[in-house]
Amino acid sequence: MAIELLGSSAAQRLLWRAGRKLYTYARGERPNDPLHNGEYWLLRQILTRAIGNSLVLLDVGAHRGDWTAEALRSSELSPRVHAFEPSCFSRAILTDRFADHSKITIHPTALSNESGRATFYSNGDSAGTNSLSLVSGPCKETVVVDTLDDFLQREHIESVAMIKIDTEGFDSLVLRGAGACLARGAVEVVQFEYNWRWLLNHACLRDVFELIRDTPYRLGKLTGRSVDYYDVWHPELDRFFETNCALVRKDSTLCALGRSVHFDPSNVAIPRRSS
Repeated sequence: MAIELLGSSAAQRLLWRAGRKLYTYARGERPNDPLHNGEYWLLRQILTRAIGNSLVLLDVGAHRGDWTAEALRSSELSPRVHAFEPSCFSRAILTDRFADHSKITIHPTALSNESGRATFYSNGDSAGTNSLSLVSGPCKETVVVDTLDDFLQREHIESVAMIKIDTEGFDSLVLRGAGACLARGAVEVVQFEYNWRWLLNHACLRDVFELIRDTPYRLGKLTGRSVDYYDVWHPELDRFFETNCALVRKDSTLCALGRSVHFDPSNVAIPRRSS
């Protein structure tokens, strides 16, 4: 009877969904909602610890500007925000939304690991899955592509409080285009999205660990109202489930808000004991 039950499509679907839900819950991977997955929590930590009036934020893949709007709501310091949105459809909404905010600059630019021009794809609307990959839709437009290193140098920006990256699978390329600023520790926190779309660029989290080697950063996964920090890469990290990660500078007070995690011989992530 048990074998027959497992062989039915309904039972298989139920077991699959229950197993996946339990697995992702154990991994600390919350639903893709910035109110609950740690995105807005992390942003507020940065803003509440900021000192002075020169606070600079970068919103890469700004879409309709929800993250930027949250930054304005959560800070009394009126941060300077550079929002990057190559899609003409999303950018029209973004421009109208922040028309009265002089400290928000909207750039019609895609960010990657090389500067130049590229084809940007969409479904002809302001959907949140537009990208430099043709899987994003049949509508095409030619856009300017920049790197974070070139942008920061050109704008004479020496220090950034936080960079948010949400580029539908191109996050790893954006990070590669920030190699110089990461090497010198110019950004306190870089938060980026990780999911199956990374495979479009043959990328994985192992590449990020290699990128930040010999830099003043550690990699962590957002787990709601905390961060799990991993000092070394492990294959269990690269499962391509939807989650958000962060590079946090080692001298940041945010490091005290999370915990160090390692994998035991059974490939289970467990917190490290305090020394």
